[in-house]
Amino acid sequence: MKRAAICLMLLLCLAACGQTRTVSQVLSTPASSPSAAPTPESTPEPTPTPEPLITREELEQVIARAGEDWHAMGVQAAVIQEGAVIAQAAWGWAVDGQVPMTTEHKLRCASLTKLATALAAGVLMEQGIITPQSDLSRCWGVTVRNPAYPDCPITVDMLLTHTSSLTDASGSLAALKGTAARQRLAGGGFQGVEPGALESWCYNNYGFAVLGMSLELASGRMLDAVLGEAILTPLGIDAAFEAGSVADTSLLCPLYQGDTITRPVAEQLGYVRVEQPGYRGNFYAGGFTCSAGDMARLAALLAADGQYQGEQLLAPETVAYLEQPLGEVPGGFLQCRPLRCRTELYGRDRIYYHTGSAYGFYGLVSYDPDTGDGVAVFTTGAAGDTDDWGIYQVCSQIARAVYRPEEREALACTASQP
Repeated sequence: MKRAAICLMLLLCLAACGQTRTVSQVLSTPASSPSAAPTPESTPEPTPTPEPLITREELEQVIARAGEDWHAMGVQAAVIQEGAVIAQAAWGWAVDGQVPMTTEHKLRCASLTKLATALAAGVLMEQGIITPQSDLSRCWGVTVRNPAYPDCPITVDMLLTHTSSLTDASGSLAALKGTAARQRLAGGGFQGVEPGALESWCYNNYGFAVLGMSLELASGRMLDAVLGEAILTPLGIDAAFEAGSVADTSLLCPLYQGDTITRPVAEQLGYVRVEQPGYRGNFYAGGFTCSAGDMARLAALLAADGQYQGEQLLAPETVAYLEQPLGEVPGGFLQCRPLRCRTELYGRDRIYYHTGSAYGFYGLVSYDPDTGDGVAVFTTGAAGDTDDWGIYQVCSQIARAVYRPEEREALACTASQP
């Protein structure tokens, strides 16, 4: 009855107001009619965290297996995913039977140094100090020409691509001094091949010694300072072209050939930067000293088109230049500046990479430019066998496990750490 009476009263009120709503409409209307609250905006779904390319535990197993298979003294590895280092691991000994290898130890990384020297060249290009076609004559104060091709300037680009036609004199310490290099550049220190031609390609350590000194002469600065200010310091990397100039020398690692020390720490401490641009080029082809994690961060910078963790340290155009292939050379890879590129390597469409070996060190730095994935591997004391692509087996085994997860279980092991 109460409900009927209330309904009748409401109908009368509505009729008085000229409204024609039905009883059912009235009864379904809330007792109070505040303004309808706005529909809350939907919260965007957070970007899902990508599945890790490899976990640290898996990486530890993989490098232990490779270290044992190839009789290494010590191994470091660092993995890049989407342009950032996501995992690092170490196995074996930094000092045989005394100091376990860690991810922080610093090793002289042989020809992986060439990537660091090329990055310094890229920095100076962005600063307008040099161009790829800069004539070395401007750096050295003498006319730099191959006598067989007197009208063809020798350029920075030729040094980066191993097509300078310079005779490789890297085996002579005297030839690596700036004064001796100037004499060679002004005289007969060339092969009788056309500078810059793909057919003249010849892997040339001396060319990178000359490149490093040329960059110093052009900028009036030491290459450590050029690279350090623009890239190493922002990335938090403690590294140097001369081992004794790293900030924390307690992390220097001796190099082993098998069980024999080939480069003791005491000797490396004697390699200290001389603050005189162009004084010597001994270390610009193979002396860079860092960890695998440091090298991986340099590769990650390239893999992400010059950006690392949101900070643009190199222009994408500079990275594109360094990655640009000159063409295929003996060995079956595409020669870039100075990286190499192969298609269908480790199951990827293309991989940029460089290898390094000296005094028992065997190393690899590599990345997939399409995904931003990559891996750097440093080893000491391992066997120097190579695979079908000329990459050291101890490094290639680890790279396969990173790039091809389907192979990981077969390659992993649970070897104990020392």
